[in-house]
Amino acid sequence: MLTKLKSVLLFILMLFVVSGCERITDTVVQPPDISDSQPLTVMTYNVYVGSSAEPLLTVENLLAVPGEVAKMYNNVIASDFPSRATAIAKSIKTYQPHVIGLQEISLVRRQSPGDFIPDNPTLAEEVVMDYLQILIDALHSEGLNYEVAAQIENIDIEMPMLTEKGLDDIRLTDYDVILSRSDVEISNPMSTNYTNALTIEMLGLVIHRGYAAVDATVSGVTYRFVNTHLEAYTEVIRVAQTQELIDILADETLPIILVGDFNTRAPNGTGYQKILAAGYHDLWQMDSEGSGNTCCQDGDLLNEITDNTGRIDHIYVRNFGHSISVKTHTVGDKSTDRLNSGLWPSDHAGVVAEITFE
Repeated sequence: MLTKLKSVLLFILMLFVVSGCERITDTVVQPPDISDSQPLTVMTYNVYVGSSAEPLLTVENLLAVPGEVAKMYNNVIASDFPSRATAIAKSIKTYQPHVIGLQEISLVRRQSPGDFIPDNPTLAEEVVMDYLQILIDALHSEGLNYEVAAQIENIDIEMPMLTEKGLDDIRLTDYDVILSRSDVEISNPMSTNYTNALTIEMLGLVIHRGYAAVDATVSGVTYRFVNTHLEAYTEVIRVAQTQELIDILADETLPIILVGDFNTRAPNGTGYQKILAAGYHDLWQMDSEGSGNTCCQDGDLLNEITDNTGRIDHIYVRNFGHSISVKTHTVGDKSTDRLNSGLWPSDHAGVVAEITFE
């Protein structure tokens, strides 16, 4: 009788431990032995450059460009990334993910006076803000040791900005970055821009997007970790980039963790459905606390109540070959996450997945 009672209590305890988790089973040929591995935690976070680029990208008169650049620049400064980075670092400290995919990691540079007109002979090099260094410093201040495992340079744009003294040049370089915890073994980094890209003919710009990937080894198991940020403004380009990424990863035999800002809404977005059809599992639990919506707060980040109404930041897996239990969380989207200034940490929420192998 005592033995039976112990068995019942053990069964109840197991149910309690896994309650609130979602089990996902994915079968592949000769799966890696990951059933005894420690829990794996991953994260994706679009940290937000600090301003919408849409007013600039849609100008109809080139004479309006310097004024629109000035508005965007002032918005970026007002968004106070150093303070927001501190809040983001605290969210990272809460879960201490093994690997993190970051989007909109920006490098803002200035040249005064500018020489953009007529032939822009010298590119701006004076650093105004280096988002990557600012965030790394914020992580170090929290006692965390993360390293850059891989990064992809997307756009590198310089334009004239109207100032009280004339024209300066403002240069924005955008990166997607993979950070790894210091105890994670990293190898085989690579990064590539997609061949499909949005072209803004009025400005003579090509808006490049791409992905970065690494092999990340945790507890002796190696995963292919991929981070991307797909086109936001044109669905045709976004879907084409989605297909490019699917094709690139089609022959990958390692367990894949695919994260990023996909700019396609779950559950009905065309790109989202393409990814699922390619054999990926979305790790978000629909019964998790909260809706999982990740976008988007107001452009100035000062809205009092969250405006996140869509889920476009995702974490997918493929080739795992074992049943897994998953706990998912959003970060940076609660009223208590707002800075004392009233700013949200980003216009996106971050997404964390804690994966336990069964």
